[in-house]
Amino acid sequence: MPQVGTRGHRSRLSTIVIDCLDPHYEACVAFWAEALGAERPRTPRADQRYTTLKGAVDGLIVLVQRVERDPGVHLDIETDSVVAESARLEAAGASRRRKVDTWWVMQDPGGNAFCVIRQQRRGSLDGRTPWPAPEHTD
Repeated sequence: MPQVGTRGHRSRLSTIVIDCLDPHYEACVAFWAEALGAERPRTPRADQRYTTLKGAVDGLIVLVQRVERDPGVHLDIETDSVVAESARLEAAGASRRRKVDTWWVMQDPGGNAFCVIRQQRRGSLDGRTPWPAPEHTD
């Protein structure tokens, strides 16, 4: 186990999120399940915001998300430190849009949204090399 302060945090691409406008949500869930060869999920409830497409892509989570605006596709990066990963990506050129609960909605230099989220599955970061801890110049 790494000692605190000597090694950095770990992260990886975790999730592909397909953002669909509310009126099209059911049709999007059905379409993307078929298009990606995923298990056909049950019909989403009226208040259901996310539907997981099981078996769509090996090693990644694929979600269809109900949104009020800005349909499209975005990526989620999972990490064992949302604070450290957000700062690392900001230093690389990303910017923070807004904090939502425990995660950050960010954007890359071209304006593409992505999220930095907590680790989603036990063991999903096992074997990942930690990012170097930031240099401190006190």
